[in-house]
Amino acid sequence: MIFRSEPEHANRQAGEWLARLHADDRVPEDDAAFRAWLDADPSHQDAFERATMVWDAVPGLSATDFAPPPPAQLSRRLVLAGGGAVVLAGGLTLGWRQAYAGVYSTGIGEQRRLVLEDGSRVMLDTDTRIRFFVRNAVRTLALGSGRIDLDIAADPRPFVIDMGARRATARAGRLDLRREGDAVAVTAIQGNARVDTAGAAVSLAPGNRIAMAAGRADRIDQPELDDLIAWQSGRLAFRDETLANAAAEMNRYSTHALVIADPRAAALRLSGVYRVGDSEAFARSLALLLPVRVASDGQSIRISSADR
Repeated sequence: MIFRSEPEHANRQAGEWLARLHADDRVPEDDAAFRAWLDADPSHQDAFERATMVWDAVPGLSATDFAPPPPAQLSRRLVLAGGGAVVLAGGLTLGWRQAYAGVYSTGIGEQRRLVLEDGSRVMLDTDTRIRFFVRNAVRTLALGSGRIDLDIAADPRPFVIDMGARRATARAGRLDLRREGDAVAVTAIQGNARVDTAGAAVSLAPGNRIAMAAGRADRIDQPELDDLIAWQSGRLAFRDETLANAAAEMNRYSTHALVIADPRAAALRLSGVYRVGDSEAFARSLALLLPVRVASDGQSIRISSADR
């Protein structure tokens, strides 16, 4: 299933199944499980039909035809729970490309995998810029903006991650790093790292994350790591997140912007794992799962509360 939240009503389950059936990694076992879900309760087929009716009814967005798995005679359309593959400029680099000292970047919707000259591996998320160089027996990666997954090769030379006013240092291990202006987040996935904060150095243990920004106290927590790294497979995981924050995250992967029209819609909350890169599909899922209206003018997608 796509969603990882607590068990939900049939309408939400229908949206999950529609996403699963349209996923690019769909397998025959999914079709069999879908039929079993349909047979488990008469309300499930009704929910599936209602979901597809909502899909057809959302104004301003084009629908996508699909062939449902036989023998079920179900809907003509598909609701994606934030579905659609990530839109990759030039395509996702499936293998690892050898990289040498220099500057590397990705555009909006692009991801890239590199092997640095010291053997470290780095995956760049959408709209990300880095520079790697070795000087005076120190390996340095400067994260100018965006997000990376960094697997540091074991080496006697220290590895320094420069993030503007903040730095992290390690000799080996795996880190998730994100920078937006002066806001920085560092998560130790494997191994330890030392992070230079505004006050003092902090030793970051595996599973811990530190979030830092000017004018705000540093925060240390323990995120769900599977959710944290979901972006590497073209997905974003939300757990009881506001629609405003979820839309902002989705917008990082597409130039077809989601615009939250009013505070009531912005404050709505959702949970689930959504494919990135298809703003229209994400908006359609919202029309099914939340009390919102969705409309598109071709340049952006406006989402407003249903009672406006």
